[in-house]
Amino acid sequence: MARPKIVAGEVGQVQVTQLANGKWRARARMRDDSGELVQLRAEAATEDAAREELLSRAKTLTTHTKAIVTAASTIQEAAEAWLPTVKVRAENGTLSWSTYENYETTVRLTLVPVCGGVALDALTVGRCDRIIQNLLADRGVSAARKARSVLSLICGFAVRDDAIPTNPVRDVTRLPTPEKKTAMLTPQQIEAIRDLMTRWRKTKGMGPRPNWRALVDGMDIMLGTSARVGECIGLRRCDVDMTTAPPTILIDGTVIQNKAQGVQRKNAPKRTRQRRRVALPALAADAVRRRLALADKGPEALLFPTKTGKPMSVSNYERLLRSFIDDNHEELVRLGVEVDEYSTHIYRRTTATLVERAAGLTIASRLLGHANEMVTRNSYVITAEQVDVVTADILDTILGT
Repeated sequence: MARPKIVAGEVGQVQVTQLANGKWRARARMRDDSGELVQLRAEAATEDAAREELLSRAKTLTTHTKAIVTAASTIQEAAEAWLPTVKVRAENGTLSWSTYENYETTVRLTLVPVCGGVALDALTVGRCDRIIQNLLADRGVSAARKARSVLSLICGFAVRDDAIPTNPVRDVTRLPTPEKKTAMLTPQQIEAIRDLMTRWRKTKGMGPRPNWRALVDGMDIMLGTSARVGECIGLRRCDVDMTTAPPTILIDGTVIQNKAQGVQRKNAPKRTRQRRRVALPALAADAVRRRLALADKGPEALLFPTKTGKPMSVSNYERLLRSFIDDNHEELVRLGVEVDEYSTHIYRRTTATLVERAAGLTIASRLLGHANEMVTRNSYVITAEQVDVVTADILDTILGT
């Protein structure tokens, strides 16, 4: 009977013999991934050690190695095996640390408590759907969407490790899209808000006055450039050119914060391709001049530094804005401002909408740094209630009376 052929990645019969010097030698043939037969030898002090060393050498010649997870592994075990691979990407810069931390938090606080003990081979499409739908009912759309995304990534990892044949999360019921926010500010409201910020806690006896100037200048710069809050407070002297007409700023960085790195300026916007130079309208140019007068010397000096010269964190800036909103809640409501939707994001939405209505979607999308105009349309621009009256003239011409 013919000897069975050794398949690629397989080690043949291992022969172990003791040498004259007392050591043990293991020998075997294997076929590597190219299909070539390779003679393997290994020596060690004991028979078992020689065998283990030979098998270790065999692993380096093939991708046919033991899987990290199996069909019997639980979701928690698969997540614990997957997260280190994600961390490696954060360490080498191909993934942001904040993304890794968001994944880890979703695993720890949502997936493990809800379904961490479920084995991968029991994770059917129906079971995944029920897990996600229960999260939708109990914790809302945001938590359900995060859980679905991370669970899908874990299952994708399990598929690549041959633990399960397909990713069951891909076929679960589509989750509802979060309702688009429609709040924006009118020019009249902006002027009134600027006045409120200027007078905020001006009366003596109310304790140390907050940094209202940062609120005013930040609002004017964000409104005038469409910059995100992190991009705005990450501006430096070298990003500003006040010698041109009109002056310009280069949006070439943003302030980030995570557990691993703390607060720091990243030398790229939220997306690297969103690097852009923006002409400053008068209100933003005036705000930049005020920030330049307050900033330290040197090209790397930040326009919105802390007292120690380090970047102001996004969370601190937004906390300052929330304090202003809380103190002026009644006045803002009286102005018609939708207080529940008032955050720094309202400035970017306002700018996108005003520019789109005046100059079209293409220019608005370019100003915001979007590669796809539909992102601008779907997430930022608020559709006007009044349809252009030219439609009446068009239909009159075609249909007559």
